[in-house]
Amino acid sequence: MSHGDLLTQKARYRSRCTGIGHQTGLQHFQSLQKQEPVPAANHDQTRLEAAVFERLGGTIDYCAHPAGVARVHPSPDHLVVDVDPKLGPKHSLPEHCLQTLLPTQYTGPDEDEGREPGGIAGVRILGIDAAGLHLGLAGTDARVTITGPDSKQWRTLVTEHRASCHDDNLVPLWDAPALTPFETAYLAADPTWWKEEADHAWVASGLLRRIALFHTVTKPYCVRYWRHGLGWKFELRYEHDVPTDHEALLAQLTHPRWGMPLQATREHCVCKPCDCDQGAERNCWYTLDTGGGRRGEIGIHFRRDRAGRDTEYEYGRLVAAGADPKWLAQALPSHHERSAT
Repeated sequence: MSHGDLLTQKARYRSRCTGIGHQTGLQHFQSLQKQEPVPAANHDQTRLEAAVFERLGGTIDYCAHPAGVARVHPSPDHLVVDVDPKLGPKHSLPEHCLQTLLPTQYTGPDEDEGREPGGIAGVRILGIDAAGLHLGLAGTDARVTITGPDSKQWRTLVTEHRASCHDDNLVPLWDAPALTPFETAYLAADPTWWKEEADHAWVASGLLRRIALFHTVTKPYCVRYWRHGLGWKFELRYEHDVPTDHEALLAQLTHPRWGMPLQATREHCVCKPCDCDQGAERNCWYTLDTGGGRRGEIGIHFRRDRAGRDTEYEYGRLVAAGADPKWLAQALPSHHERSAT
């Protein structure tokens, strides 16, 4: 393979995984030729990225992109996450990120509420500037920048969140330079679990760094994911006439040279090239794990709707959330055609 072909392939893979344009990727590798298309993060960095992945909230309603992430910019020691503005038709995804990521301590009368921090223990605001909201993890060099709102909007959101904490008997912990005694005690109560979680954080980090694959190589109109023990479960929903392309998605996630070190196993698949079953719903399940008999790290359920299922509700929420019409034409072609006419 020639040098030029290699750069092109690296740029193409980076573009598919991150949502960044192919030409931008080529320019990136012309200056950083030895960097991987999607470089792996170090241990502390994976912990912060796993927290962001878990708490993004872009799967609890319909957003313009899967998980509410338009694109990511990965480097070995930093990740930029460009989030969609809306969570569903009405709510702010950046505001939701603040509420679920920034740690707080409850000081009200309900004793059961004060046993664990709100948000993620150790997450800190490092600063706000034109580049976005900079988050860190106390005692480490880990950094994630969330972009979308401008600096003035971010400051307003943080100010409003701080005020709401006061109203709800919550003490903000995200300004403390180190772990607070409350956070330290919480983490010390179950050190084995937190070590196991940290050791598995590379999975969520790797998925977040490749999140655009869920709209660049496959076209589900809905992506949901949730924690399952130390791993993750996904459900991808497709309109009936849209191919699931699960082989393409899995091949990119587990790319032999640049993908995650996982193996894909087909648990059950009923894909058929015809509607000989009167267009019934189709379901396929795959597991991705590290091999060697270990339990699955990621389970993915590909679910294609039955023929004739009305997706008007989903289409309306995606439109209201700001989804790109060109993407809607691919993910929900039947309803998009009806709406266009």
